[in-house]
Amino acid sequence: MVWNKILGLFKRANTPKIVVSGLKHDAKLFQQSIQEEAEAFAGKASKVLDDVENVTVHAKISGLGKTEKFELYGLLSARNVSFHASASGRKLNFVLKDLFDELFAEARKHKSKLVKGKKKSGGKFVLEVEGE
Repeated sequence: MVWNKILGLFKRANTPKIVVSGLKHDAKLFQQSIQEEAEAFAGKASKVLDDVENVTVHAKISGLGKTEKFELYGLLSARNVSFHASASGRKLNFVLKDLFDELFAEARKHKSKLVKGKKKSGGKFVLEVEGE
């Protein structure tokens, strides 16, 4: 039982930091929605990149009512790399989905580059002969 508590402390220490900025005090509902989606995305991104440090989302809201438009800028930071993305639109949930899909695609692309980078000459087998 004590061992599980100790392991739980280490698991919590590796959780990425979530930062949501750019919203005014009257937009608490939007901030909570963005925070929840960012936490879910951080968990998903941690499965691809082992060392995710933080997820930052900066939001701009313009217009009122039917003319309301959301502009979101995202930053996913890992140990030695960071990914940027932006999305805009009229529906917050679609804009969040587009933003996190773009960040996730960049993370997967980086992960595949790391895996492919370990192979020699584009993944083809190279035979080296000594003595000639």
